[in-house]
Amino acid sequence: MASTAIFSSLRRRRTLSYEAFLSPVKLNNIGLVQMISIVANELISSFLHRVFPFQRENSRSLIWKIEVFVVLFDFLRDFGSTLSSTVVLCLKELYLLIYWPKTLLDYCSQSSRLWLLLQNSSISGHFHDLNQEISTLLDVLPLKELGLTPNVREHLELMGKQSKHEEPSYLSINMMKISDSTSTLSLFE
Repeated sequence: MASTAIFSSLRRRRTLSYEAFLSPVKLNNIGLVQMISIVANELISSFLHRVFPFQRENSRSLIWKIEVFVVLFDFLRDFGSTLSSTVVLCLKELYLLIYWPKTLLDYCSQSSRLWLLLQNSSISGHFHDLNQEISTLLDVLPLKELGLTPNVREHLELMGKQSKHEEPSYLSINMMKISDSTSTLSLFE
């Protein structure tokens, strides 16, 4: 999981609610799905139109993954039947997992550009770890038991494949371009 050191400045500004550490216990299947859907929709509405100075690709990819999960939640809420204990356990894990992107995206949107540049490798590592968690969750989630439509199943399978093979997107600066632009500037002096 995410290191507390990386989020220390964010933690001083705002503490997480207890929901970030406890999964809902006494909810029926539909209530659990609705609760996760509410949290995921809040996350999407909070960060969909934010501009991220760094980690833009990782942030957009993460928001897209949450949007795909919302499609799953909508399907389960509308056509939900009884869910197996494995599915309920996966949904509870997903509930806990939803708070990690919220903290990470908050951190990326509220920190200074210089700090994000200095912490770029570490933050990219957190995005990579989160992708691995999502991939693992999708591996254990029994999609066949859910009776999903082919479209929803295809989106989840695609997201699982992408999460397995996705590498963290680091800030890359092409030194060749920098040297070319400085030599071009020296021509005008």
